[in-house]
Amino acid sequence: MELKLLKCDWGMEHLGDMPARLEAYAAAGYDGVECSQIGMDPDSFGELLELHGLDYVAMMFCDDEAAFRQQLDAVKRTRPLLINCHPGRDWFDLERSIRFFSEVKNMAEEVDAQVVFETHRTRCLYAPWATQRILEALPWLRITADFSHFTNVAENPLKLSPYAEMMDLAIERTDHIHARVGSPQAAQVPDPRIGKGLGWTKRFEVWWDRIIEARAAEGRPFLTINPEFGPPPYQAINPHTEEPLADIWEICLWMSNRFRTRWADL
Repeated sequence: MELKLLKCDWGMEHLGDMPARLEAYAAAGYDGVECSQIGMDPDSFGELLELHGLDYVAMMFCDDEAAFRQQLDAVKRTRPLLINCHPGRDWFDLERSIRFFSEVKNMAEEVDAQVVFETHRTRCLYAPWATQRILEALPWLRITADFSHFTNVAENPLKLSPYAEMMDLAIERTDHIHARVGSPQAAQVPDPRIGKGLGWTKRFEVWWDRIIEARAAEGRPFLTINPEFGPPPYQAINPHTEEPLADIWEICLWMSNRFRTRWADL
């Protein structure tokens, strides 16, 4: 199984326009890009992806079924490898969440790419317990694992029961990884390479490794991974200078290379 390491386009505007950014991502060794707004003609975007040998994972932010319909129609033109959707709202009860996923499932079949749904604050899959209930009700549902939101919302490392069983089910259903490292007090550690941040990286790698092993055992041809470390206010800043405490370009590249090194024999 191939691990496809993607560059998150979030916070990279300083690198220039989309053509310049795609060139930078390819030069850095990424296999693809993940973003919601391409900022250019879809056909020209596709040509640039092909020129640089990059895959594309599209993002959609869908409060309801109508938003999913509208955004899916636009995303179709970009011919993505995968579509990652932020689904519904956190205040949906179980019945409303099930209705959302059931209705968009039929729409998703119109596009020649898998649609996965991200575990994210403010969304239906905002917490491990909410995600467990929905996954148990919908055996076909597949997710994007951004477990930084789970540790933050639960304010818990999620090692012990009943959280451990919730994580088991989420891992079983994961087809795309957002490899951002969080903690019980934040959705993003200031620097995952050192100190306590590195300790949390190693904790998250236990979950990520289980996902990679499970998908490889299933015979999947690839698994997409996006080290999605974001700019301020996600990234902690020096309160005196308002400068980020670490460079997210360097962090994302470090995390990508760490995956490649650790899984070189995959």
